[in-house]
Amino acid sequence: MSVTEIKLKTIKYFLLVLSLLSSSVLAQSTDWIENPNHPPVQVRFMLTGELDPVSNTLPAVLEVKLDDDWKTYWRSPGEGGIAPSIKWDTSGNLADVSWDWPAPEAFSLLGLQTFGYKHDVVFPMQVKVKDINQPFELKGLLTLSSCTNICVLTDYDINLDVDLKTITADPGAMFAYNKAKVSVPQRKTSADINLGWDNSKQQLQVILKEGEWQYPQVIIDGEPDVSFKLKHIETTEDEQGSKQLKAVFDGSSWLGEADVIGKSLNITLIEAENAIEYTAVVTAAEIVNHSSPLWTMMLIALLGGLILNVMPCVLPVLGMKLSAVVAAPDLNKTQIRQQFLASALGILVSFWLLAGFILTLKMTGQAIGWGVQFQNPWFIGFMALVTSVFAINMLGAFEINLPSSLQTKLATSGGNDNRGHFLQGMFATLLATPCSAPFLGTAVAFALGADVVSLFVIFTALAVGMALPWLLVAAAPQVANYFPKPGRWMSVVKVIFAGLLLLTSLWLISLLANFISAGILWGVAAILLLLFIVLMARLHGAAAVIASVSMAILISAITAFATSDNWARPLPTDLSWTPLQQSDIQAQVAKGQTVFVDVTADWCITCKANKVGVILQDPVYSRLKQADMELVIGDWTKPSAPITNYLQSHNRYGVPFNVVYGPNAPDGIELPVILTAKQVIDAINQASAQL
Repeated sequence: MSVTEIKLKTIKYFLLVLSLLSSSVLAQSTDWIENPNHPPVQVRFMLTGELDPVSNTLPAVLEVKLDDDWKTYWRSPGEGGIAPSIKWDTSGNLADVSWDWPAPEAFSLLGLQTFGYKHDVVFPMQVKVKDINQPFELKGLLTLSSCTNICVLTDYDINLDVDLKTITADPGAMFAYNKAKVSVPQRKTSADINLGWDNSKQQLQVILKEGEWQYPQVIIDGEPDVSFKLKHIETTEDEQGSKQLKAVFDGSSWLGEADVIGKSLNITLIEAENAIEYTAVVTAAEIVNHSSPLWTMMLIALLGGLILNVMPCVLPVLGMKLSAVVAAPDLNKTQIRQQFLASALGILVSFWLLAGFILTLKMTGQAIGWGVQFQNPWFIGFMALVTSVFAINMLGAFEINLPSSLQTKLATSGGNDNRGHFLQGMFATLLATPCSAPFLGTAVAFALGADVVSLFVIFTALAVGMALPWLLVAAAPQVANYFPKPGRWMSVVKVIFAGLLLLTSLWLISLLANFISAGILWGVAAILLLLFIVLMARLHGAAAVIASVSMAILISAITAFATSDNWARPLPTDLSWTPLQQSDIQAQVAKGQTVFVDVTADWCITCKANKVGVILQDPVYSRLKQADMELVIGDWTKPSAPITNYLQSHNRYGVPFNVVYGPNAPDGIELPVILTAKQVIDAINQASAQL
């Protein structure tokens, strides 16, 4: 027999075996089923082949594949969507099919809260047969709702003729079933859970006194006509000092006022890899809300906006404002009032636009927070372009006018056009958003977790606080009489402020290094810097350029020698940081370690100030180097769902955010926005196991 004949026979034998194996598998599972009218979704039904002759049950899995951003729903889809369902009416010898549900994700779209799954999901099932000695025919009609920004309801036919006498184990189906069962919340009955319904407030309060929950996702279901949306969650202590988890939900029903007293509800808690489901009966309760009233948060927002004016990151903004004042000719009170009101209105409109932007993110289920627009390279590039134009234009190189339909002058130096002052206020606000200030984080956290009206009220208060100096001048225009009179010195001031704006542009360009090749950015920065120098030489002469560079070198040298040794020496870079993982933090604390968490971003100037001024300086730096310390960093420069969830679990929506965990502070000690060495050391000593 030739080698070729042997190969042919081997191939035929292999194909025969493969055919037999395929027949065996096909008897226990369907192929991937696709509806031609909706290709993004495929489904498959598989039996594991592990028949239990005592209970007449057979494990099975329903596997669903969803392309791109398509999602399907949990058993209780929330405020929108339809849960998957299967009708088995035409099946033969079928007693029942029970359905288990893996822990779902939470989605928000157009303000509606829903629960479901993206990409791949496997539902474990138990198929119960009436008589294992009789033929078994499985015929079902699966109805599956899948959504992106639109929703499609699709039917799939499931047909299996199974010979229970010859059925064999399917390793692939068994693996899928066991893996899916792990993701199904463990069902528990506990006397330490209490559900209280306040009928007047239409709110449900959940109090759980067991488990080591920190900030879990909590889902309430069990009453089809009532949906529950989380309002507040916290870990507290009861009267005996024991830890407990407390959550409050707003309840609503499309039928009108909801009443769930005396009814049984399911409470599903999901945190990291841990998922548990409780069932409890609701009792009547009076829920006391301890949240701050809106007017209190308005005052905090007002103060936060005012302090934002003196933060280091607003220095270029102050330069833009001052340049507009000193460059103005001798104006009357009406003109002064109009210009200052125009800038204040620009600040107000910018904060409203930010509020609208954040509201859009909330409605589409995206990450929200203070300064998140700096996670977008297009926004950073736009701001770099704008500040570059401002810097070059401040030298008097040119004046830009938009099309006649808009007639809005971009340049702000010189002239009396109030529209220019309005734009100045708008860009001032956008440049200020990478900064966090005292009271600002508290106000923003309240606003982002509140309703639409409260969101805009708080952002309006922030805007009024930031614009308050301008409003004061507008109310008393005679204050402008105390400003220096125009003169030749203004050219020097313009160059200084143009230089500040140029530095801002270079800083913004450096932020793009997270998205664009560094070589390209170096080229852009060099061109911008060269253009700035050429314009200065052409408008003010080569002597002015030499004098400016010499002055910059001199000021840098004086600053270096005047500062302390700590600031003069190179900053250390040998601290060992690990990426943020909530489960890792708890594991390190359990080992007796003290964990310092730093949630930061490259575009956050306050974060940089904390790092350079406190974290990398003694005594904090030396303490962080000790063996009992674990350093954890959360980099929010780019969008990150885990870091966003971590921030929101602490009711924070911006950076910097620093927390110290330890054996004596397992829940963490939150540090203020602007760090001091004493605060950090005190928190570490308090949390540490060391005496």
